Amino acid sequence: MTPEVEERFKNAVKWLFEVKKVSCITGDCGFMMYFQKLARSLSHKPVCMSALNQLPSIAAAFSKGEQVIIMTANNVTLEPMHDQLVESCGVSFRDSTFPIIGCQDVPGFEAVALGEKVNTQEVSPGIVEAAKKAIKDNPNARAILLECTELPPYADAIRAATGLPVFDAITNCNFYMSSLMDNPRFGKQNWQPKWDKDQDDYAFGSNLSKEQ
Repeated sequence: MTPEVEERFKNAVKWLFEVKKVSCITGDCGFMMYFQKLARSLSHKPVCMSALNQLPSIAAAFSKGEQVIIMTANNVTLEPMHDQLVESCGVSFRDSTFPIIGCQDVPGFEAVALGEKVNTQEVSPGIVEAAKKAIKDNPNARAILLECTELPPYADAIRAATGLPVFDAITNCNFYMSSLMDNPRFGKQNWQPKWDKDQDDYAFGSNLSKEQ
């Protein structure tokens, strides 16, 4: 990031925590792991910029030698993030524990790289086949992590086809959200108002001053 972009990034994070009073921040791209450390330094509240944040806890659930498949939009462009992941999460994906599967060759999924809308119905069979092939090639696979935020639409199809637990940006958010939410089964009841499901209106740049 240039110093200018970094300053804007910091302002956005502070605005979310200090003005909007959010309880947790995530990102809309798995590659925002690059900014995990920076965002985390700006608040004591949870920051989970990427689905990759889940890797340590997922791996801890399985025995040595068992694998967690990482599916990504492009395995080549994920590789340079290795050192950042080690620093932020203490996990390396350069060993056989984490086979990395790129989806760049799945028919129709090239729309992600082109910045176009993905036809999820058209792409779904190819993503599922990629997952099934990955499991065949890695018979010790016990779970799948979808790194890219374009991949959660296929999580259920992968679960149904493979029978494996599938983690993604949504399970990542749900984990942190559940730690802050009223549990209706027991404990103190009705201390937290239910979400009215209304999203705040937001226009691009509305967190900036007129001068900015």
